[in-house]
Amino acid sequence: MHRYFKIYKPYGYLSQFITNEKPRKKKKLLGELGNFPEETMAVGRLDQDSEGLLLLTTNGKESARITGSSVEKEYYVQVDG
Repeated sequence: MHRYFKIYKPYGYLSQFITNEKPRKKKKLLGELGNFPEETMAVGRLDQDSEGLLLLTTNGKESARITGSSVEKEYYVQVDG
């Protein structure tokens, strides 16, 4: 059974769970925010310098469907400065 999660990604975190960099260079990863199943992935991504709601899933097919061009997306952005 696939699992779905919604989380608030804080500023400074990468929208990924693992990195191939060695050493890791002290980057903050989503996996540090909770105890997620091993197969969990972000549906889409937010830049490291962004924060906001992020959907996570263990369902790779559904993730690809949602991020594909057949699903309309709408983004709201607030810029400080």
